[in-house]
Amino acid sequence: MKHDLIYFKKKLEEEKIKLESELSGISTKNPRNQEDWEAVPPKDTDERESDPNEAADNIEDYEGNFSLNDILEKRLNDTKEALNKIEENTYGICRIGGKEHPIEEERLEANPSAKTCIKHLED
Repeated sequence: MKHDLIYFKKKLEEEKIKLESELSGISTKNPRNQEDWEAVPPKDTDERESDPNEAADNIEDYEGNFSLNDILEKRLNDTKEALNKIEENTYGICRIGGKEHPIEEERLEANPSAKTCIKHLED
């Protein structure tokens, strides 16, 4: 089974743009490593003047952004890896189970950066 690489490349490129946009809303790129995103910490406020509820909200927002940053960054890295596999002509191949075999079209349609077939989803 041959996958429509042009179609999936377009889907992955669109996903990459979307993920980078979402990340830029809650994170910044690490200046020492442009491939790494870091959640934006809460704004500095003077403790004597800040409302404890506002400070707690800032911390809660940061914790939420930190968790979301990790999820989005992983998805972005998976998307980039899938784009690289298209370039290397190894896209859509499951390598689990001792023998290379194609990833189902419906699986790639649902998740274009999938690394495994449906059978090996939990492996």
